[in-house]
Amino acid sequence: MPQLIDEAADFDFIIALVYDRSRIRLHDGKQALIRARLGKRMRCHGFESFHEYCEFLRSRADEEEITHVVDALATNFTGFLRERDHFDFLVGEALPKLLGSSRRRMNVWSAACATGEEPYTVAFFLAEHYPITEGWDWQILATDISTKALGKATAGVYPDDRMTGVPPDWVRRHFQRGHGDWTGHYRVKAALRERVRFEQINLLGAYEVDREFEVIFCRNVMIYFDRSTQEQLVRHLSRYLVPKGYLLTGHSESLSGLSVGLRCLRPSVYQKS
Repeated sequence: MPQLIDEAADFDFIIALVYDRSRIRLHDGKQALIRARLGKRMRCHGFESFHEYCEFLRSRADEEEITHVVDALATNFTGFLRERDHFDFLVGEALPKLLGSSRRRMNVWSAACATGEEPYTVAFFLAEHYPITEGWDWQILATDISTKALGKATAGVYPDDRMTGVPPDWVRRHFQRGHGDWTGHYRVKAALRERVRFEQINLLGAYEVDREFEVIFCRNVMIYFDRSTQEQLVRHLSRYLVPKGYLLTGHSESLSGLSVGLRCLRPSVYQKS
């Protein structure tokens, strides 16, 4: 019985640690996921038991190790063209309404970019509809709490099983095909990678961004937050929207009942009042 009590306390400790650092709520029933994802860190330090590793975190782990824990447990699932209607809305409605006939410069923020598929998809759409060669000037800020995910995003290299759904002509135009040791992999071309700036940001921490954005993507991350945290996050993000700018959330996320100063145009599409 004492061992079971200790194990429950250890999982509660990890859940509280991740919540404190990221506001991600790992609900009950995630014990197997926690143990599996922290297994590499346990082996790195030579711990044979989960309890030993938790004691290490409690007593003498440094901030770098805590960052590894958050990296391991932050959810980073994503994919190219995920919830495609948002990208069609970006180039078909949002930007034409905001830019009018004279503005040629725009900024888009992918606020929880994971391994980069979302901001690169934005770049593909902008390259197709607002080509730099025709005088358009656009930049994409891509941020995430996970340094591990950002490392993969910055490299812009993806195995072929992650390319599902990308139109073949886009693959030809926007990717380099790997050869030799990189056979079966694709890398986003430098011209597009240079348009995306990756930064590590905890969206619920103290941070400042040096620009305003026509559109902010913050999708499929708020489902891990409680309602008060969601409100805090959206109010902070809204500060960086241009007047009448748009916030796009995941299809399963709703801001209904939150006091955030945005009006819902349709499910998952919100506009700054």
